[in-house]
Amino acid sequence: MNIKHNILLAGFCLCSTLSYTQNTVEVSVTDSWGAWINWFDLGGTYVAGSAWGVSDLKTTLDTASNTITLQPNFNVYDSTDAYWTDPATFLGAKLMEGTTVAEPGTSFNGVDLTFHGSVSAHTLDTSLYEARYFIKALDPGAGYADALGGSGTFGLPMSGNFSVTVPGASMPSGLIIQYGFTIYGINANPVNEASLGSVVVTASTASSLAQHESNGISIFPNPASTQLRINTDQFIDHMFVRDLSGKQLLAVGNFSSNHTIDTSMLPSGIYIAEFRNGNKRIFKKFVIK
Repeated sequence: MNIKHNILLAGFCLCSTLSYTQNTVEVSVTDSWGAWINWFDLGGTYVAGSAWGVSDLKTTLDTASNTITLQPNFNVYDSTDAYWTDPATFLGAKLMEGTTVAEPGTSFNGVDLTFHGSVSAHTLDTSLYEARYFIKALDPGAGYADALGGSGTFGLPMSGNFSVTVPGASMPSGLIIQYGFTIYGINANPVNEASLGSVVVTASTASSLAQHESNGISIFPNPASTQLRINTDQFIDHMFVRDLSGKQLLAVGNFSSNHTIDTSMLPSGIYIAEFRNGNKRIFKKFVIK
């Protein structure tokens, strides 16, 4: 199975009234974590991938503190093997994409999914490595490629909470749902472990949980007709409106507080509004009557 960057999207139902279902996953070491690693040549060309043990990935699960520590991979470094290490420079010869991943199963198909937590420490050398969090939906019928083009993978912040929410309309039955973390960069020399650093993630604080549940954004009226009003307590970098197939129909940028958008060109139906604020993504669904 070739793991690439992906995102999950969850589902909608319109009965006599618009209903809503939601799965919310907070960072927890008690989830069924597994590990996968892809490696690439230094030019970025994919070479191979393999299932690994979580500890082999250099991910540490601490049940006492409920923390997950993510590190660059140095498990394959071998100064005597030119496949993994440049014999002239003694630097790693491959780019490693180590993924710490959970697969919650088919009950998550067709249901809105949120994955969130908090970064409690970040000392990773960001000149050499990227730390990401994600929701993914892999398509077995397309070589396990990301059915969503990587739109649910984001860089972990240097500190504080992180969250990604995706609607179930793009996560139908048959896709494999995943959430987790990735460290990407050159295979490291283990003698440099301390200097290369790590990222420690944990559960959200109570205050960030409350903020997450409210999201700080409301849209009204819903159902709407010719106008949709956005009420928010945060600055919105971008807002996109898409239909349930994922086709983008509207885009608005750079606003805060109360904002009104013209929806008169939208036919009757169900739509998804995506709000972007830095690494944060919030999805709201609304109806045009």
